[in-house]
This record gives sequence, structure tokens and C-alpha cells, in this order.
Amino acid sequence: MSEQRPALRSHERVIRLDLAYRGTSFRGFAENAGVRTVAGELTRALDLVLGESGALTVAGRTDAGVHAVGQVVSFRTASPRIESGVDRLGVSLNRLLGPDIVVTSASVVPDAFDARRSASARAYEYRIRNAAFADPRFADLEWHIAAPLDVEAMNAAAAHFVGEHDFSSFCRRPKGRPDASLVRTVSAAQWHGDGELRRFEIEANAFCHQMVRALVGHCVAVGRGGRFAHDVPGVLAAASRDAAAPIAPPHGLTLVAVRYPA
Repeated sequence: MSEQRPALRSHERVIRLDLAYRGTSFRGFAENAGVRTVAGELTRALDLVLGESGALTVAGRTDAGVHAVGQVVSFRTASPRIESGVDRLGVSLNRLLGPDIVVTSASVVPDAFDARRSASARAYEYRIRNAAFADPRFADLEWHIAAPLDVEAMNAAAAHFVGEHDFSSFCRRPKGRPDASLVRTVSAAQWHGDGELRRFEIEANAFCHQMVRALVGHCVAVGRGGRFAHDVPGVLAAASRDAAAPIAPPHGLTLVAVRYPA
């Protein structure tokens, strides 16, 4: 049975915020008492600007150290301050949140819009600096790997991720939900090589916890020669984290887009 949301209160509106943030100094998106999080900072800013902060709904909640350029959040508000114009809301929030968090767009959306439930796909990018030395300018945005990587072999491994699969071997199972489905549909997964930079682009209908980092980690093991691309179907079939290579660190990962039906 689908989850029913309460009806909107009188004069209540649904607001969509598009966000970009550098995740380096945050312990992830979700609020967590005693530590700095993206949701915590955004909630405090909304309290100051609107005089209230409703529950935030987010598409593609990120872990500690992960970045975003296309995060989407929605919330409900009956604050009379929104009447001055939703464009002013973004400007006011950015004065409080910048430079680590930026609201790139603020809009009133239809009542049925929900940032997470309305989304049809999410897209991520992972960046690796494959060179003898790291570039200190991007040290918190890229995973530095000095050993040579075979991009062709990594792409052969990534090709096996496309389609509908049980990604249990590449996901951290949700706490308290041992029977949760980890079946996801990946529509694109590809590595790109440009000089010293290696970029992994992936899009799926949804991702489970640590899935992209686990897929990257396994591809890197293939690129180093410690694993083989033709073994990926067997790793998927094993449905066990023990079957896959160690996951990649969080700081190379960026949420680049959340897709919605036209």
C-alpha cells in the first residue's frame, strides 16, 4: 500500500530547492545531533528566513564527505514570508548557507511533488586522479591512485552493471530491514579517461547505501589487475558484500542530477 501524506494546510505550499554543496566539512546530508550536516544547516537557515522549518524530503541522500551539484529537497510551508516571492527565499538562504551550500533554484511546485518519491532517476559522478602525485587543489574532490588503471577493463566491468540486478554484493544493507530489496535498474555506467583524470558516470532509478562507491571500488580492482571484468556477473549472483572488492572513499563522489518525469 502506498504511503499517504497529510493534506496541505490552508495557505500551505510545497517548495522545491535545488542545492549544490561541497561535502568535505559535513557528516552527510541527514540531520545528526552534535555534528554538522547539510540538512541541519538548511533547517536552521529556513527557521531564520521563514520562521519555521517543515520536514525536509530529499532525493539521493549523501554520506559524509560526498558532494552534490544537483541535489533536490522539498518541504511544506505555510509561512506568510513566502508571499514576498520564492526567488527571494533562495537569495536569503544563500546569505546564510554559503559558501559550502548554495541554493541554485527555489520554486513553488504542485502539491503532489515529493523530492524523493517523484524522482525517476539519479545520476552520480566519481573522479579519480590517476597520476604519480595528487593535485592538492582537488584533494577533497578526487581519489588519488598512483598505480596505472586499465580504463578499457574498467568499462568492461561497468557494462555488467547496466540493467536490473540485485546489487546486494555492492550495497550496505539497511539497518533493521534485513528483507529490504536491493534490486535496482542501472541505465548507464561508463568510465571516461582524460589525461590524468578518470571519471565514472552512472545513472539508475535509485541507489542503495554505498552502492556507487562499491561499484567504483570493484572497477578499480579490475583496472589494477586484481579482479577480472568477466567475473562481475558471478559477484552480482553471490549477493554478498564479501564477494566484491573494498569500496572507494567518499570524497571522489558527487551527486550530479535527480531526474523527474516531464
